[in-house]
Amino acid sequence: MNTHANANANTSTNKEYSPLAKWLHWSVAALIIVQYLLIEFAEIAEHSSATLQRLALLANHKSIGMTILGLALIRLLVRFIKPAPALPNSMPSWQKMASHASHAALYLLLFSLPITGWLMSSASAYSVSWFNLFAFPDLIAASEANANSLVDWHERLSDLLLVVAVLHILAALKHHFVDRDTVLKRMSSIASLSLFTVTLIGGLLLFGELNNKKNSPPDTAHATATSDTQTASAAPADSATPAVSQSKLPVWQIDYANSSIEFTGEQAGAPFTGQWTDWQASLQFDENQLDQSRFNVTINVNAVNSNDQERDDTIISEEFFNALNFPKASFKANEFSAEQHSFTANGELTMKGIKQPAQLTFTVEKNGKQLTLIGQSTLNRHTWLIGEGDWEDSTWVGSEVQVEVLVTASLPIFSN
Repeated sequence: MNTHANANANTSTNKEYSPLAKWLHWSVAALIIVQYLLIEFAEIAEHSSATLQRLALLANHKSIGMTILGLALIRLLVRFIKPAPALPNSMPSWQKMASHASHAALYLLLFSLPITGWLMSSASAYSVSWFNLFAFPDLIAASEANANSLVDWHERLSDLLLVVAVLHILAALKHHFVDRDTVLKRMSSIASLSLFTVTLIGGLLLFGELNNKKNSPPDTAHATATSDTQTASAAPADSATPAVSQSKLPVWQIDYANSSIEFTGEQAGAPFTGQWTDWQASLQFDENQLDQSRFNVTINVNAVNSNDQERDDTIISEEFFNALNFPKASFKANEFSAEQHSFTANGELTMKGIKQPAQLTFTVEKNGKQLTLIGQSTLNRHTWLIGEGDWEDSTWVGSEVQVEVLVTASLPIFSN
């Protein structure tokens, strides 16, 4: 009798899900619908060759996916703290088992889909950011084979979630309209359904806009950089420049296999790194003869590797480096200054046919006649019109690019 009374008491006090559980349920449901629609919008953008819009849509898709993962974790915690209400006694045993199985499948998919997406982005050399506010760490190293495999898994799990969700919805509707029990009512309320509607419509308006900021004016910094660049580009890059005296210093013999020119940019709020794989340099430098020091570096901009072919194609496209018409970039410096522990090369960087001043801060370590140069430079891509048209907006592609230079070299055998 006591056990029966306690069971009745538990049933009477736990007939519905808690308000928090309802809000989490309907918020996640709305975000899942937004996710499917964002992918459809991204495919439309891809077919329209709207690469930037596709990037924005996929970035929002990833951000919402990580949001769903966080909400699912909270939902699971809430379920442990306050268990779900008991199913109606009128339900057959097989239906109760099916209900428990479908809920378990939904939870499993709500965790596995974002995680496989996170893994897929990491393997594709696209770090996941959360609405451009911060970036999640990569889970695995970049790998084309792993990326392709994870894409397949992500798509299959997405299809499976759609099937399970549709069955879940049909079962809930059956209980409400056919069985006329409280299964649907215990998870719904006017407030939770209102939240579902607001989340769905708001999500599509905020994150599903195909022409995201397309017509917004550039920021002040960009406008200034563009104005300066247009002034500079009035003179061709190969126009006459003041004569530079020849240096008497020996030319470093560079070990290209152990040297690199890398760059780090920001895409959709997350950093990415690439490198130029084909470059040549004539370096003459002596810390005691800065007036005789010279740097002359030439880069083949077609030879770019950022661990993603689509991004590499974008980098050399007409809107960015326009490699078809301007296949080379160059940095020339003959003015050097010394700081306490470093040096600065003041030179001219020519990209996309535009010549502008640029600085390289570097250190040099010597071991006999072996030298190691480590340098850094921060560049604003707008100064050289890198990223025109829709790409001018720095919301999805950052304005600043960090350049890291590593040169291992030796001095000629007969040099002093």
